[in-house]
Amino acid sequence: MSRFVPALTLCLLAVLCPARPWAAAVGQMAPAFEVVTFGGESYSTDSVKGRSTLLIFWAPWCQVCQRDLPLMREFYLHERPSELRVVSIGFADTRTNVERFVKERAGVFIFPSAYDEDRWVAQSFNINVTPTYVLLDVRGRIVLIHRGGGVLQNPQFRDFLAGIKS
Repeated sequence: MSRFVPALTLCLLAVLCPARPWAAAVGQMAPAFEVVTFGGESYSTDSVKGRSTLLIFWAPWCQVCQRDLPLMREFYLHERPSELRVVSIGFADTRTNVERFVKERAGVFIFPSAYDEDRWVAQSFNINVTPTYVLLDVRGRIVLIHRGGGVLQNPQFRDFLAGIKS
C-alpha cells in the first residue's frame, strides 16, 4: 500500500495543478486567446488575423501606463493607422478598477478595451510587466514584444508600421 501513495500523490498533483500555459515569443504564432471588450466586442486569436494588431497590456495603478496610454491615443489620432488594430487589455487589478479607469479616461481609450479575467491572456503571452505591447502581424504571428514604456519610439515598431503603410 505504501508504494502506491507516492504514485497517487503525483497523479493528484498532475490533475489539480495544471501546467502553465505556453508562453509566447517573437516569431511564434500568438497563443489562443479571447477577450471581450467593455463594449461587448470579442477579440480572439482567429478574429485578429487579417489585420495587424497591437495588444496593450496595462494596469490602472501603473504610472508608466498612465503616461503611455494618452501618447498611444495621440499616435492613433494623428497617424490614423487603418492597417493597425489596437486593443487595450487591463489586468493585474480588479475588473471594477480597470473598468472605472477606462470610463474616467474615455477620451484616452479610443480603441477597444477589455479586462483579462484571471490574467489568463497575460499569462499566455508571458506578460509580467506593465505596460507590455505585443504586436501581431496579419497572420497572427508575434513580431514584437515591448516591455515598459516608449513603444512609439521603438525602431522595430516604427519599421513595422512603415512596412504595413507602404
